[in-house]
Amino acid sequence: MGYAALLLGPLMLLAVILLALLIERRHPLQQQPSGASRFNLAYMLIYTASGAMLAPLTAIVTVQLVNAAGGGLINLASSGWMLAPAFIAYALTMDFLEYVFHRAQHRVPAMWAMHSFHHSDTAMNASTTTRHYWAEAGIKALSIYLLAGILFKTNMVILGMYGILSLYHVFPHMNVRVGFGRYWMLCNSPQYHRVHHSVQAEHFNCNFAGLFPVFDWLFGTHHIPRAGEYPPTGLDTGKAPGTLLDALTWPVRSKAPSIP
Repeated sequence: MGYAALLLGPLMLLAVILLALLIERRHPLQQQPSGASRFNLAYMLIYTASGAMLAPLTAIVTVQLVNAAGGGLINLASSGWMLAPAFIAYALTMDFLEYVFHRAQHRVPAMWAMHSFHHSDTAMNASTTTRHYWAEAGIKALSIYLLAGILFKTNMVILGMYGILSLYHVFPHMNVRVGFGRYWMLCNSPQYHRVHHSVQAEHFNCNFAGLFPVFDWLFGTHHIPRAGEYPPTGLDTGKAPGTLLDALTWPVRSKAPSIP
């Protein structure tokens, strides 16, 4: 896979985020300061660059371990009538692994010291989607993505479909008044995920799911949003990065805020 292909994903994500920001401006949930997304968009360049540098190493390690495991325990179909169930199985497994990783980020102090950067955004909007500490991409790639590679022998069709599905992560971060009401368990929504980012103690440690809230329901970590419940976001400590240098050294400069 060439570097042009590696750039395609981030460019698609950027396009979706910019489109979502335009939609937010017409139908905002919260009136935000002018340029509230500029910091996140600038940081996204750094986050993307760090991921691009880690990709070759990650790919090598992943291939070696997957080959050592026999090329993947489950061979996923790339065409025919088995493609749909194969993709569903892969998407659900990946989202479950993301759920487990996310819960660890809120439980393990060292991981929370990094992940709290994502939660420090008091003006949550579509650009918050990529506001993750730069080292997290490598940790995730060498843990849950590696495990998924060992479990499944994937193909470009499945990976491409999952890449497109992953663009959905922008939607739950949007600054819009959208919730799914009684159907909250089907897919993540801006209201459901905003509760997870809430600065209010009553909302701590809930709504970890990335795509499918059914995992929150299964493990008892769900908070079903009440009608009109759109809490303010950020850290209860009030800490937030002021510069890109603060973002790059967040776990040190923030002095690891307490785990919510």
